[in-house]
Amino acid sequence: MNWDLIGHEWAVQLLRGHIVQNNLRHAYLITGPSGVGKKTLAVKFVQAINCEDPVEQGIPCQACQTCLRISRMEHPDLFPVKVEEGSTQIKIDQIRELIHRFSLTPYVASRKIGLLINFEQANSQAQNSLLKTLEEPPGDSIMILTATSANSLLDTITSRCEEIKLNTVPISISRNGLEHIHGIPADQADFLAHISGGKPEIALHYHRDPAALELREILLNDHRQILQGNSVERFSYASKYEKDSLMVNKVIDTWSSLWHDIMHQSGKSRAPIQNIDRSTEIDQIVNRVNLGTAQKTLNIFRRAHSLLLDNANLKLTFEDLLLQLPRFENL
Repeated sequence: MNWDLIGHEWAVQLLRGHIVQNNLRHAYLITGPSGVGKKTLAVKFVQAINCEDPVEQGIPCQACQTCLRISRMEHPDLFPVKVEEGSTQIKIDQIRELIHRFSLTPYVASRKIGLLINFEQANSQAQNSLLKTLEEPPGDSIMILTATSANSLLDTITSRCEEIKLNTVPISISRNGLEHIHGIPADQADFLAHISGGKPEIALHYHRDPAALELREILLNDHRQILQGNSVERFSYASKYEKDSLMVNKVIDTWSSLWHDIMHQSGKSRAPIQNIDRSTEIDQIVNRVNLGTAQKTLNIFRRAHSLLLDNANLKLTFEDLLLQLPRFENL
């Protein structure tokens, strides 16, 4: 059994083996692209460790009160840490509170578990404050961190964790999981498997939230207009989101996915396109650019994303991105 995850069978088998062999590590780091399933794997792992009525050792029932409380992040011995509403970083006070809770005896479980979500968003003070606990962890505790990559964290953090590196999931596996685990009709499962780019959590988000699919459509339409727009129109578009970092990141993710397709098509790659509902538009742009231009444009998105992770000025970074994009007439 695969903990009802889409893909990542090897990771489930590895973590389940640690439970079965009673060889749990004191700290794990689950890395991979946003939406690939890092948090879901972490939660299933916590359930597998604590389940009251496991299907078999290392396989949680996902129905007992313990499993349900863990899924809601309400278990008294599970301490989730993430960026708080209204903030852009995990702060040192949050880590200090976690460390204090770890100093206490478990309430109902055999051990305490800290779940630090998207820990690349922790500032350097917060990361450094976690070091001593990672170096000298209480015997009844486990830290589980998730991050986009080990490189996004301090070396002193990653060296003290066992890394579980998740990759995107092949379309066929994603499609099969969406259909047979989550009961999504085959044609919709195929569409979601493509547009999510091998990231099952994004596919499920689109399925559960029609507004997210509608936003994707809006942003892709915006992209087409921006490529035809002049600098004044691009500055105007940037002003819409100059204080909304979440939306700017959504724009970058959505538009860069289209340029991944353009690059692959320009290079005559056999890789399936992600944005299958935009194949005509992709072909139109491919006819106007060469591989070098496609790669250069994709690097513009990567640079903007990297700058925003380093807390660069949101307005200036987004304006710079928009101004550097190619301009086409009558697209």
